[in-house]
Amino acid sequence: MAELRRLFVPPAAIQGDEVRLDGERLRHLRTVLRLRPGDEFAATDGAGVEYRMRIGRLDRDAGTAAVLERAAPPRESPLRTLLAQAVPKGDRFSIVLEKAVELGVSGILPVLSGRTVPAGAGGERVAARWQRIVEGALAQSGRTCLPELRPALPWPRLVADPGLPPLRLLLWERAQSGLGELIAQGPAPPAVLVASGPEGGWSPEEAALALETGFVAVRLGPRILRSETAGLAALAVLQQRWGDLG
Repeated sequence: MAELRRLFVPPAAIQGDEVRLDGERLRHLRTVLRLRPGDEFAATDGAGVEYRMRIGRLDRDAGTAAVLERAAPPRESPLRTLLAQAVPKGDRFSIVLEKAVELGVSGILPVLSGRTVPAGAGGERVAARWQRIVEGALAQSGRTCLPELRPALPWPRLVADPGLPPLRLLLWERAQSGLGELIAQGPAPPAVLVASGPEGGWSPEEAALALETGFVAVRLGPRILRSETAGLAALAVLQQRWGDLG
């Protein structure tokens, strides 16, 4: 049997064994997935549960689906990872969001650095679009726990957050040690934050501020990676060595 199409459905839309379909979810089912009444699809509520559902009706502005099965598949990584990503120009951050979710990231922290402050990065419309990308990537990847997408913050405010994990990695081309060397030094931590800088790299002041507040600077190798590549590469390495990738 062919694999079911996947969708994110927030918990508030699920009432007992019936699901309310409207807005973006309704449009996606009807025009993107091209499903019809009687068709089945898979969905997650982002809180750890996966559902098998059957569409009951699809009206112009609303629809319903019936819950056929519930499950809690073990698809989340044992390693909690946070990605603090300096927002790149253009639409490159959309790629970062999508791929980071696929790689099992637990939370994404958009950073406004001194060298790159994209227009509209703090706006509500942009934030809503970023959230939709995260939800779509969650469904596509088969994950069941929705990563947290925090509001964009200036770098000094982010590094001052007392709730960050003890292990905080600054991806910096001037670092003396490589990521592989750090991983080889000890067992896996419960959580790690990866900070990937803007186009052109962290400024000396931004790097110094991070080091003063407990970040550990690491490099990824002899080649210079783009801003949107570096963080994803680090996440992949960490998930392969300490998580569940590979």
